[in-house]
Amino acid sequence: MKYSEKNPPLVCMQTQSSCYKGTGKMRIKGVLWHDTGANNPNLKRYVQPSDDAPDRAEWLERLGKNPYNNDWNHVTRKAGMNCWIGKLADGTVTTVQTMPWDYRPWGCGSGRKGSCNNGWIQFEICEDNKNDTSYFEKIYTEACELTAYLCKQFHIDPLGTADCGGVTIPTILCHQDSYKLGLGSNHSDIYDWFKRYGKDMETVRRDVARLLEEDETKEPEKDENPVQNQPAPTHPDPIQPIPNQPAPTQLDEKTIWNTLSSFIRNDCGVAGLMGNFYAESGLKSINLQTTGNKALGMTDEEYTAAVDNGAYTHFADDRHGYGLAQWTYPSRKEALLAFARGRSISVGDCAMQLAFIKQELGSKLLAALRNASSVREASNTVMLQYERPKDQSVEAQERRASFSQRFYDQYHKTVFFRVRKSWNDKASQLGAFHVFQYAKNCADAHPGYAVFDEAGEQVYPEAQ
Repeated sequence: MKYSEKNPPLVCMQTQSSCYKGTGKMRIKGVLWHDTGANNPNLKRYVQPSDDAPDRAEWLERLGKNPYNNDWNHVTRKAGMNCWIGKLADGTVTTVQTMPWDYRPWGCGSGRKGSCNNGWIQFEICEDNKNDTSYFEKIYTEACELTAYLCKQFHIDPLGTADCGGVTIPTILCHQDSYKLGLGSNHSDIYDWFKRYGKDMETVRRDVARLLEEDETKEPEKDENPVQNQPAPTHPDPIQPIPNQPAPTQLDEKTIWNTLSSFIRNDCGVAGLMGNFYAESGLKSINLQTTGNKALGMTDEEYTAAVDNGAYTHFADDRHGYGLAQWTYPSRKEALLAFARGRSISVGDCAMQLAFIKQELGSKLLAALRNASSVREASNTVMLQYERPKDQSVEAQERRASFSQRFYDQYHKTVFFRVRKSWNDKASQLGAFHVFQYAKNCADAHPGYAVFDEAGEQVYPEAQ
């Protein structure tokens, strides 16, 4: 990533602003994006050093002087941000921090349910005329880099949620999002600008998550100690090891296909998942990322056993990909481990991981896979919305889709979902459908009817 503890953003504290002088501290929960809504991409319009700043002359040279003195470093301006993104005097696009990160900004205002000002670091992006593609790409990249840095610094899950006054909201959002959630004033930023370039806060969250995963999986610097040489944590592992843990089971391709088919019910969707898992792990549920093998000096089997018996307590935070989906992000690895421990089974057990995948997909992704009309569509859905690998190029998409197509060609068979009052009441059948969603729609339109698979099992509504 661009920013790190050793290389933080530029800092020019606006200590004369009303917000800096009058705000309080907050517990950081997320990051909120703004844009200025004015055709002026220059930071000097909004950011100027304080009169008593020891490096004032240096900052005026770097930023340029605002000749109108209408910047935000004044007590008369009743607003304030933690930082700004825009152009320096030399045209460089960068970030300048203007308040401590834990200072409560005066940014998004309030709505009927409260305000995201309490808990969300906020920054403004200096808008231009909205027609300069080059400038947009630079500020978008900069904003994602900054957000990834803040997420890492303050342990924010970019794909997660947080509580704001009793309302559960995304950890990363924009001013317009806060308004729609009843937690901010009515502003259109950032959608009025970003949607011109095919971007929204969903793409932001995915791109920030990708930056974090890239950072987590990179090779350690030469002066960094490998994980096994780091001191043990000062707190005990909250999840106790499983005594006499049996070895994890590894399922064959056909069994994995059938297991996924049992809840996806669409061969295109099943193939899309399997192709991606093959690209990630070779469908090996105890697969430890190669960099992890090297850093820890453990084989896949040794790592799995050490996690299971409690000898290794850094599973969640060691930042090494593991398992069918190569889970890497700490919160996801922690959830996987808890899922396994809750079932008294190895973290490397293949059947357990498939059950965890069903839970982790959630209703939105599961629906997308159930409704996918082609293998490529399903493969891209898994790649771009679930796995989010570092390389998301067209070539990488085609490679994963080719794996998915191979599984589809090998295991696909024509199936029908039948809509009846009961499996044995053949005369009540309204239709037989290849696509599960079509069968589901038919059942929804006819109360008292259900969807049955070819074995006669009721698959919708799920039998109690």
